[in-house]
Amino acid sequence: MRLLPGERNGFKPSMNTENCLDSQVLSLKQERMTIDQKIAELFEQMRDSVYHYLLVAFGNPAEAEEITQEAFLRLLRHLQSGGVEDSNVRSWIFRVAHNLAVDQQRGRKYEAFLDLDGWEQFYQSHLDPSPDPERRVLQQESFKKLQAALSRLSPQQRQCLMLKAEGFRYEQIAKILRISPSNVAQSLRRGIKKVVEDNHA
Repeated sequence: MRLLPGERNGFKPSMNTENCLDSQVLSLKQERMTIDQKIAELFEQMRDSVYHYLLVAFGNPAEAEEITQEAFLRLLRHLQSGGVEDSNVRSWIFRVAHNLAVDQQRGRKYEAFLDLDGWEQFYQSHLDPSPDPERRVLQQESFKKLQAALSRLSPQQRQCLMLKAEGFRYEQIAKILRISPSNVAQSLRRGIKKVVEDNHA
């Protein structure tokens, strides 16, 4: 005969105790499901943004994919271990993804920019689905100019511009990149100036 929890040493739990245990287990299961579901939902909402940031900022499609997944796994572990949820989960994810990418780059030559395959992937993901051939040609020209302009930026300028394009404020960008807000402002000012000059060249 199988003993119920707590039946050892002659103690037999009452029906109320069993119900209490069941409700605690059920509550834990529901909580875990809620966390898992929340992470899945966040992954669906933010995966492309995080991936494209890493792709353009660090230049390696395979690593961008791997780091994106690892960042969301870390968020899952953080929440499961009772970590208090950051007031801005989006900023938290980008900060973790950025740090993971920097760690991976450490000790080897910094990637200059996206390779042709990576840029094509980025371009295809941002294509307007409109079938109009004229618009498609204009869009392709714009992407070529953007590629040329971004390739001439410093890594920090590129990272600041990409994060600003994602809607982050100066203070949030500073926190993600671990630099001062004044450095963010300076990088954005110089980066935007270069991009504008390249587009008018």
